[in-house]
Parts: sequence; C-alpha cells; structure tokens
Amino acid sequence: MTNLPSPLASSEVEMPIGSARLRDVSTALDTNGVRDQFPGLPPGWHYLDTAATAQKPQAVIDATVNAMGRDYATVHRGVYARSADMTLAYEAARRRIAAFIGAKEEQIAFVRGATEAINLVAYSHPKKGRVLLSMLEHHSNIVPWQLAGWQVDVCPLTADGCIDLDAAEKLLTPEHAMVAFAHVSNVLGSPLDVARAAELAHRVGAELLVDGCQAVPRLPVDVAALGCDYYVFSGHKLYGPTGIGVLWSDRLDTLPPWQGGGR
Repeated sequence: MTNLPSPLASSEVEMPIGSARLRDVSTALDTNGVRDQFPGLPPGWHYLDTAATAQKPQAVIDATVNAMGRDYATVHRGVYARSADMTLAYEAARRRIAAFIGAKEEQIAFVRGATEAINLVAYSHPKKGRVLLSMLEHHSNIVPWQLAGWQVDVCPLTADGCIDLDAAEKLLTPEHAMVAFAHVSNVLGSPLDVARAAELAHRVGAELLVDGCQAVPRLPVDVAALGCDYYVFSGHKLYGPTGIGVLWSDRLDTLPPWQGGGR
C-alpha cells in the first residue's frame, strides 16, 4: 500500500446506489499533487480504463523495482539476512491486506489474481455441485466453474442492472453448494447487497464467493461484516502490481491442496 494524499475535499457527497454508498466526487475532486504521482498520466492525457486495470503511482513502481532488485531474495526458504528481510516484508504485506479488509492474516492467501483465486475454490471445493452465478459476471467468474465441472445456474438482473436477489431466492435449492456474485459490476457499476446474498446462500446450505475486484478500490470492505465465505480481488485493479491477488476465507483449511510443489 502507498499513502496517497486524499483526493476528496471536505465537501464530498455520498450517494446511495442500490445497497451501497458510493462517493460522488465529480465536483469535489482535488487533483493537486495526486496526478503527479502517476507517471502513466502525463499532462493532457486522460485514462478511462481503470475498471480493467489501474495506473500505478510512483511509490508502487519504486517498491516493485526495489523488491525485484536491491532487496531481492527468496521468501520463506532462506536463512540468510536478505532472505529473512524479504520474508518479513512479505508477511507484513499479508498483515496490511488483512487489516485493509477487516480480516485475520491467516485468512489471506496470495494468488496470481482473482481468476486464480476463483479457480482454486472451484477446483478444490469438496462439494462440487450446482453454482448460482449472475448475468453480469466477468468471464473469470464463469469459465472456472464450467471447466471444474460445476452445474451452472444463472440469476437475472433487476431493471436497474443489479443482481436480482428476489429471483436468486427462488432459484436456490439445497443442491446448490456455491453462489458466486460480483460485489460491484465492472461494466454497470451496480453493487450487490452481499449480506443478503450470504443469508440466501446459507439458508440452503450453500457458500458465497464474492468477486471484489471492482469493490475493494472503491468501497470500504469488511469481510467479517459482509458474511461471505470467500472474497477475491486482484492487485492490479487496486493500484498495485500485476500478477498478484488475494483469496480471503475463514475456511481455507477446509480446501485440499490444488497445486503441489514449491519452485
């Protein structure tokens, strides 16, 4: 994480959208000093693809360069000083991520991205059966379930583009082992009432996996309060480096190993 100056002035307004509260910063954004921290945003250039991947602030770029250069050593596998320092930094990152989403550090698994996190759950889950997805899911939250052999059901949307949880309630049966919904849509921006989705899933004995790629950079996230069973997101959408992501769960120890080895 990097400590960026807050771009929000004291006049920021919060607008309720669906079940979430998203900040309206259209007239309250103070860009002084913030834009200069992003070398990918030169003067006169406007970047409109943050939902796909976020530009990186210089602090993240510098930290990545130092980690791959000046400070580089193996993690968890060496007994010399630099390896120990890298291991401490690695675990410090895990603690910071845990604190960022209201979790415990032992509940955080680092993966290559949200796609790998979903694949890990889809392939490792001991109760493969039916999974309920929605019509607005990213293909990273569709294809893994199909390839892993789950039977996929699809929940429709409401007229305003949100996941129709009334319809989900009618679709869910005891045959469903999993519900996998996006917290915030990468296309429509529509938010999910995660607490209600969790309650509906648990009512039939299913678990809830939440794709938080778009939510974590934009909303306060407290996984304990949400009530979900799995929460996944990618670093590159959170102004971090590519090739890193997070799988959170309070039941990681129930998943058998998906991949073996150590190199």
